[in-house]
Order: sequence, then C-alpha cells, then structure tokens
Amino acid sequence: MNKFLTILLILSLLFPQEPCDGECYTDEEAQNIELYITELEQKNSSDSLIVKNLEEQIQMYINHAEADNQIIQNYIEQLKLKDDLIKEIKPKWHENKYLWYSMGIASMIIPIWGIGQISK
Repeated sequence: MNKFLTILLILSLLFPQEPCDGECYTDEEAQNIELYITELEQKNSSDSLIVKNLEEQIQMYINHAEADNQIIQNYIEQLKLKDDLIKEIKPKWHENKYLWYSMGIASMIIPIWGIGQISK
C-alpha cells in the first residue's frame, strides 16, 4: 500500500494538472455547482425514502388483495355448501302436500264407494 501511495505521489509531481484549455470555472461557480450537487443528493435521498415507502404500500396492497381473494374463495365455498344444503332440504316428490291430501281423500272415498257397491 505504501508503494502505491509513493508511486501515486511521484506521478502527481511529475505530471501536474495542466492549465484549463476548455471551460474553466471560477471559485464561485464551483461552489454553486457543489451546492447544486448537494441539493440533488438530498433530493435523491428523500426520493429514495419516498420510493421505499411506496414499495411498502404496494406490498401492503398485495397482502390485502391476497386476503380479499381468500375471503372471496370462502364466500364461493359457502355458496356451494348452501346450494347443496338446499338440494338436501328441498321436499321430494313424495313429500308433496297435495299428494298426501289426495291420498287422504282417496282413502276415505274408495272404502265408502266399495262398501256401497257391496251393499247394492
């Protein structure tokens, strides 16, 4: 490490910075550029906090969507079970009240008619 620093120091002394041929900035301009860069860095850090917050919100919404999907699936299952229960509870053909009423009347009329036929 010491050798590297020594070589770097020697090279910097041998090849000093050349005078400005293109655009050169004054000290005031350099300070303004530095202030502008620090402002941008601060905005970048605040933007990164905002992005992190938004990512957390997105994850929260994804979790809520998964929970909502599970609730919807539970409701669909409940509806299927309800339909099955209705099919089980629905009266069968032999539980028809009109059928039983007709059978009761027939059980009264037929013996009376039969007895009437015998006695004639």
